[in-house]
Amino acid sequence: MDLITSLSKRTANFINKHDLINKTFTQEDYIYVENLIKKYRPKKEKVKITSKLIKQLAENGAMIFYGELFKYLIVLSIAYCLDILLPTFLIMNVFSSLRALAGGVHMSTFNKCFAVMISFFLSLGYIVSQMHISVLLMIASMSIGFIWSIVTAIKYAPQERSDKSDKDCDNGNKMKHRTIIFIVFSFIISSLIYIFTQQYIISISIIVGVLLEMFTISPVGTKIFQWIDGKKVIE
Repeated sequence: MDLITSLSKRTANFINKHDLINKTFTQEDYIYVENLIKKYRPKKEKVKITSKLIKQLAENGAMIFYGELFKYLIVLSIAYCLDILLPTFLIMNVFSSLRALAGGVHMSTFNKCFAVMISFFLSLGYIVSQMHISVLLMIASMSIGFIWSIVTAIKYAPQERSDKSDKDCDNGNKMKHRTIIFIVFSFIISSLIYIFTQQYIISISIIVGVLLEMFTISPVGTKIFQWIDGKKVIE
């Protein structure tokens, strides 16, 4: 993976404070990009920080940012038309928030990512909207889901990179702890909502968002998404 591709996904915040057409980059901008390279490309050769490199990162980051926004709005618009907006919205947001901590497999192209996103989120949103389960089954499902999520997070979060350094290991441990905290918090909130409001669709949607993200970082989930993407499945 080249430098521009690997770092562009880290520049969503960066692009919001830059005029990409007529911009004289400041020392702060150069330092920001230099720190990105040190953090995410620690074992690679030294790279000269130029205004052209910064502009490429910002422009690629902008494309990724607006592409993600486009997919998000399209999925929610379809969910609204299908009357499954609430569960779809909750699943997407819980999944995305946890994914920022735990990582996960990515599709190789925008179209594949879009197709998988629509298929999974809308399907799960519809299934959740049609669910009617007993209190006992709800308790059992939450208990099993919580245990499996914690175990998966401990073993596989965050999703590792091939160029991992000692510094990455320290950051990885922090992200693992934050992932576990997020899971615990999500299940507590889900339980409280179910106990005090009986809004089981909201509770289940939160749990499904967590489970989906944990599935993407599990070995089975990773292999399935690699197969969907057409990549060679690593045993």
